[in-house]
Amino acid sequence: MEKNPYLQLQDADPLAREQLYEQAYDRGAGDISPDPAAIPEWNERRRRRLRLYRRVMGAAVREVLEIGCGTGDLTCALAQGAPHVVAIDLSSRELRLAQMRAARYPQLQGRIDFRRMNAVRLELADASFDFAISTSMIEHLHPDDVDRHLREVWRVLRPGGRYLVWCPNRLGHHKDQPFHLCMMSHRDLQARMRAAGFRSFRSPLLKGRPLVDTNFKVAMESSLAALRIPILWSHLGVRNVMMVAAR
Repeated sequence: MEKNPYLQLQDADPLAREQLYEQAYDRGAGDISPDPAAIPEWNERRRRRLRLYRRVMGAAVREVLEIGCGTGDLTCALAQGAPHVVAIDLSSRELRLAQMRAARYPQLQGRIDFRRMNAVRLELADASFDFAISTSMIEHLHPDDVDRHLREVWRVLRPGGRYLVWCPNRLGHHKDQPFHLCMMSHRDLQARMRAAGFRSFRSPLLKGRPLVDTNFKVAMESSLAALRIPILWSHLGVRNVMMVAAR
């Protein structure tokens, strides 16, 4: 019986983990021509999040790095507001679907550079990007690799560049998933990002703008954990973590 790479990742050393990430996330690599019907459409919840991301990014950003681009819906949204987006993922199949999605938008041609790459070892030059973003990616990394990843993102950002991270909150009543190797709260992620060199931590006040000091969300999640009322986590925008930090 084939061993589950997610379970193996938990106890593997750094070199072995790179191979296991390949096994876990590049399944279906032999599917040369994936069905375009496999490209998911944007639902309204996703559209709201994409609009928020673009507003947070702002109009002055020139070079964007998207980490874990999946099938490219966020990639295409980002490329409508920035002249150059480098979008990386470990899954060859997801990257092909992302390229197929981007091909639907002639106005985006030449703006997006899709690359197969591990988020733990960014094969990119120092100080190359104004803005980096990852959505539902960082929780898939081994806890030790989260710190390596954050240091790598800090390295490839220009001084003053920002990194937006969206991930499920470990306190936010999510069901356990075997491929979620490092679930974090606002407090956890802020501490890790600060250790990697980031500063000026901002999060949405509730579910959208304005952005406020992340300590507001840290206090809110602590209070909600004490109250033990699960429904409030979603209504107050704390069930998931969204944080923007600067280099």
